[in-house]
Amino acid sequence: MGSFKEFKALNRTFWENFWKYSQIIILVELSINLIVIPILNVLTNSILDLGNVNYISYTNILNLMTSKPLVILGLLLILLLILILIFSQFTLLLTSFQAIKSHANLRWRDYFKNVFKNVYQLSFRGFGFFLLYFLIVLPIGDIGFYSNLLNKVKIPEFIIEWIFTEHFYYGAILVILYFVIFYIGLRWLFVLPAMIFENKTIKQSITYSWRKTKNQTVHYLVIFLIIITIVPVIFEGLLFLIIGLQWLIDKIPFIRFPMAVINMTLVQIINYAASIYGTSIAALIILSRTKTTYFESHQENKVHKWFWALLAAGILFSFMSYNTVYFKGWLLERPVTISHRGVDDGNGVQNSLPALRKTAKEKPTYVEMDIQETKDHQYVVFHDNTLNGLAGINKRPSQLTLSQLKKIKIHENGQTAYIASFDDYLAESTKLHQKLLIEYKDVNGNSSNFVKKFAHKYNHQLQHNGDMVHSLDYNYIQESKKYMPHVPASYILSFNLSGVPKTHADAFTMEYTTLNSTFIDESHAINKKVFAWTVNSPSSMDQMIFLDVDGIITDNLSDLKQEIKNNFDEASYSTRIFNYVVQMQSPF
Repeated sequence: MGSFKEFKALNRTFWENFWKYSQIIILVELSINLIVIPILNVLTNSILDLGNVNYISYTNILNLMTSKPLVILGLLLILLLILILIFSQFTLLLTSFQAIKSHANLRWRDYFKNVFKNVYQLSFRGFGFFLLYFLIVLPIGDIGFYSNLLNKVKIPEFIIEWIFTEHFYYGAILVILYFVIFYIGLRWLFVLPAMIFENKTIKQSITYSWRKTKNQTVHYLVIFLIIITIVPVIFEGLLFLIIGLQWLIDKIPFIRFPMAVINMTLVQIINYAASIYGTSIAALIILSRTKTTYFESHQENKVHKWFWALLAAGILFSFMSYNTVYFKGWLLERPVTISHRGVDDGNGVQNSLPALRKTAKEKPTYVEMDIQETKDHQYVVFHDNTLNGLAGINKRPSQLTLSQLKKIKIHENGQTAYIASFDDYLAESTKLHQKLLIEYKDVNGNSSNFVKKFAHKYNHQLQHNGDMVHSLDYNYIQESKKYMPHVPASYILSFNLSGVPKTHADAFTMEYTTLNSTFIDESHAINKKVFAWTVNSPSSMDQMIFLDVDGIITDNLSDLKQEIKNNFDEASYSTRIFNYVVQMQSPF
């Protein structure tokens, strides 16, 4: 009962000061998105340009550390600057909320003075602790308390899947570790306020927070459970009520389009309000055990009403313009469909000829598959570094000849097939009129002229078929464009680290969980396509469609084709609003 009572009190505090909290959050977010992030992008690109570095990836980071130390130093300084800005953002937010709670009138210079004081007093060791604190508390704070400055700080989904499928025990350890971090996060809730408002040291702040949360873990856990269960139900209930209304209006020809624009705008406003609510409640929880702070009051900031009216009109105009373009079909293009490793929902063994035949019947734009070099310098269709997972043989493909590999049975999804040579796979795809997206696997055993020999042997046929290639190895892509200039090549990126690489590649294949609109827009501006991988859930597919990716790689081809149909072929405006709601990232 105490948890519900405190949640009600927090909720009441929020609604009493809704307009003031909203002003702070809106101004901070606009400043970060329109000023801070663009400046950081310019600084990062300038450092890479000055250092003549085309890209940053895990494949070249060690080489850059030895050959381009000044570039690495510059990037580390930007990382430090980002950390300072994150600390400043949350200091500003908490100071503003605390001032509002204390009924103090502060000028903007007072807010920034407080921020500067806290940044100045924080030592380098303090910054290190703050990073640890933020990453620990973030699983809780991310319910609503979030910074776009950290939109790349996430573990890509493919790594999580790999841990749980290939190393289950590591996955179990990861789950336990997450619960430990979550518990520590609950116990450290009040560290930052103690540092900001009571000038406590790091050690004193930890002790203070640990004491304040003693025997209160379940209490705060229940509060957060309320936020992530009951509150989203209310907001999402409103969204689906709007969708239901549009479903009825869709039956009236003359008003369905303008009402669709209006209802979509309402959906966006509600979602934005939910984000403000989540951020505010999270901040109020963190401030809930902070004593009323004395602030020297001044004349309250006078932001003229016309400013807010113009800002609201601008936001409303941008929403309605986007919605008009969206419903007219001018905003998004139908992405190409790409079957990951040649399968659809486990319909065969990956990279096998039987799976290729089955999947080709569904007519994907491309079948994505993998090649490696054999002991006798031929090409085999295989993904893993070793044969252990699919064949139970603890050897690399490069340790066996092609004839030996073709006799090996591989097992997956309750089915069995033989390992295929690339010659056989290419011949079958040509017969089926199925285009391929061929991945050069960067594995031990490939010869130094792996790509050159491949290009010499298959260039003409790949051009004729309209096939593509891609790879995680940047050098493979550069070589492919050199020896096969008319065969499109895509550079695979596991992380969205430093913007768009400067490369001769025709496209980028990006792990979808770190992909964002900025990367896509910048790629399209230089005529580079973007393919998202590996996108398996309908909601994630919708997100990628709304980001306007050029292609989607998936293990569930039939689901992808259905989502594309829902977004591009359905006439119902209510369905399109529903798809938009599904793809929105919840503010909770």
